[in-house]
Amino acid sequence: MRPHPISARFVFVVLLSASFASAAEDGWNVWFSAPARKMEKARVPISNDGTRTPLAEEARRFDFLESLPTGNGRLGAMDCGGTGLLRVILNESTVWSGGPYEANQKDAWESLPEIRRRLFEGDVAGANALVEKHFRWAEGTKRFDKTQFGCYQTLGDLVVKFDGDGEAKNYRRALDLRTGVITTRFEQGGVTFTRELVVPKNEEVITLRLSADKPGALSFLATLARPAQADTRADGDHFIMEGQLTFDWPGGEGLRYQAVLGAKAKGGTLETTNDGLRVSKADEVVLIVSAGTDMKAGGKDFTALVRERLAAALATPFDKMRDAAAADHASLMDRCRLDLPETDAAKLPTPERVQRAKKTPDPALDALYFQFGRHLLVSSSRADSQLPANLQGIWAEETDTPWRGDFHSNINLQMNYWPAEPTGLSECHLPLLRFIRDTAEAGKATAKAYYNAPGWLCFHTQNPWGYTAPSNTSAGSGSTCGAWLAQHIWLHFETARDVDFLREYYPVMKEACRFFLATLIEEPERGRLVTSPSNSPENSYFIEPKDGGKPQRHTLTYGATYDQQILRDLFANTAAAATLLGTDSELAAKLDEARGKLAPTRTGSDGRILEWIKEYKEAEPKHRHVSHLWGLHPGREITAATPVLFEGARRTLEARGDASTGWSMAWKSNFWARLRDGDRSHRLLNLLITRSAPNLFCLHPPFQIDGNFGGTAAVSEMLLQSQEVDPAGGPVIDLLPALPSVWPEGSVTGLRARGGAKVDVTWKNGELVKAVVTPEFDGPFTVRSGEKKRRVEGSRGRQVEFDASL
Repeated sequence: MRPHPISARFVFVVLLSASFASAAEDGWNVWFSAPARKMEKARVPISNDGTRTPLAEEARRFDFLESLPTGNGRLGAMDCGGTGLLRVILNESTVWSGGPYEANQKDAWESLPEIRRRLFEGDVAGANALVEKHFRWAEGTKRFDKTQFGCYQTLGDLVVKFDGDGEAKNYRRALDLRTGVITTRFEQGGVTFTRELVVPKNEEVITLRLSADKPGALSFLATLARPAQADTRADGDHFIMEGQLTFDWPGGEGLRYQAVLGAKAKGGTLETTNDGLRVSKADEVVLIVSAGTDMKAGGKDFTALVRERLAAALATPFDKMRDAAAADHASLMDRCRLDLPETDAAKLPTPERVQRAKKTPDPALDALYFQFGRHLLVSSSRADSQLPANLQGIWAEETDTPWRGDFHSNINLQMNYWPAEPTGLSECHLPLLRFIRDTAEAGKATAKAYYNAPGWLCFHTQNPWGYTAPSNTSAGSGSTCGAWLAQHIWLHFETARDVDFLREYYPVMKEACRFFLATLIEEPERGRLVTSPSNSPENSYFIEPKDGGKPQRHTLTYGATYDQQILRDLFANTAAAATLLGTDSELAAKLDEARGKLAPTRTGSDGRILEWIKEYKEAEPKHRHVSHLWGLHPGREITAATPVLFEGARRTLEARGDASTGWSMAWKSNFWARLRDGDRSHRLLNLLITRSAPNLFCLHPPFQIDGNFGGTAAVSEMLLQSQEVDPAGGPVIDLLPALPSVWPEGSVTGLRARGGAKVDVTWKNGELVKAVVTPEFDGPFTVRSGEKKRRVEGSRGRQVEFDASL
């Protein structure tokens, strides 16, 4: 799948301002001056068991990448616009094919000693052959299959075909990032039409109000459509679309879903037909879609809840739903505000603005992108969401989503949640944390099957049903994905300071450590503890055969740098948690001892960080993954206090280059911020933004949402860092550590530091003017700005102000 060229047919302009009530309110808005373009043919064809009507087929030609996304953490909606024909893409976070099944290769661990022996002796090809044979998914199952492992899928489309058509003037389709409301307005035939698309959290429905400034101007057919596995029918006053997805497993029952469309009209007539809801000569119409699945329904009739929600929403005034939904969304978005200088580029259509940003800085566009990522997280992951945000958040138009729209845990799932804590969205982190807990439980069987070990592990692809087995062999045989996931438990605790939460989730960290204490092995050359087998995610190297001949390309190794860095972090965090909770002192001592024996991060002959246990020749020197810098970000072992590694990280990034896939550029922007190089960090952010889709979705390509979240996190890293601790163990709050020169002045409020502190910062001429730190703990902390620093004895809730002198 490739991104399409930006169409000149639309305009989308964004202005930034700290004021929500003024004319400059556009700072919270993403807007288009035309509907999404219609492609020659739909990107996703309709199957024989889908809604194969001319209307549905025409609607699917509207481009997904020019839609505007919103949601409430469970339901998602994407407004493609359209005047005579409107397409709204519908999503529900649990619409997954596949199901639960046993995927672990029983007794795979019996091959482990021989795999390790061959790796240590340099017979990588022999070890790889054993991994391919034994460290795989269970016999009789299908690798990463859409009908077994499963695939996140679209719920379908809400399609509205209006009677009559004609040229539209003064068209505007806007997403308000602060409120999550999408509003479309245009003039046609002397009538001004207005549409408001809202996904209220309280009512748990998708609702669209259509209105006109002249009576009787609304006549249309509204229907539901889906490209596969969909049956539709009229049912009383409602129109229903429902179906069952495929689960190819003996005795398996695929997931069932249902979407129900209801409406209420002022004026005119409303009729239910087998084609949909027919409205004639109405003044105003509210369309409401209620939807659900039987995932996690506990055997209850999920369709009853779907209908209850629809009935409640139909009985609630639209204005009340919209205003409550807007206030709910804004209550999260308002926690963190960023004000950067606005240039005349803010008045340009977005294609021109983004093109200009390739050469001319547009700070307001950077601020918008920051808030867009926060909006996406608020819309796709709420405290009560059943699943975390996947590779596409919750937005998809396909039934065969790229990479199954799954939960990739060798960076992508984690990157989705990098902005959660530092930008004030801590409760949006909770769906991931619950998912980690569930994955840990399922991963106990995987630890037993592949290592005959206690504790838990997961390989790098997960689904909603606890899949933790491999979905790849040597390239995906690494054992530390779960250990990386466990970092998020500590990150959440460090910011929220919720001891009850830590007590509840500590067993997940503990059991991850038990697995590695049981499976780490001494490597033969230096006697250091290493993981084996291991890899550096998705990357490869060349090795010279002992008998000469052509160099062999391999992914398999032992003790990849990435693994060792993750484990040092896991062991340190778990030992700290045990001490804080007053438990497992013996385990904490073992973790400290093992941590000291882990193979260290080293530099090679050229001063770069070594990616593998030895200095192999790289097969892809510009590879998108830069996993051996995990200790720089999101870890914290590579800092200015480790100058050799700090310089090694810089050299590594220089050699890797800037341009890459979307999410890779986002990660590199975070890396450069940690290296305190704001201009280079901003350069990567700029590449990320200017290579986005028209609606600012990150393009891998294709669309993959992790880069949006990674870009938001990078902005926060440029403005505030807190990964270091002072000699007394208090957090070091580093103000403006990587401020780009293109942001000479500005302000940010509501950033969150580790240790639990709210931080507001104002700067001018590239220098700190004022900072306000409000700790949520009693105890010391250090504030640093450049070479200046000040240690403070903090009190919970008491603001501490700092100026340029600190």
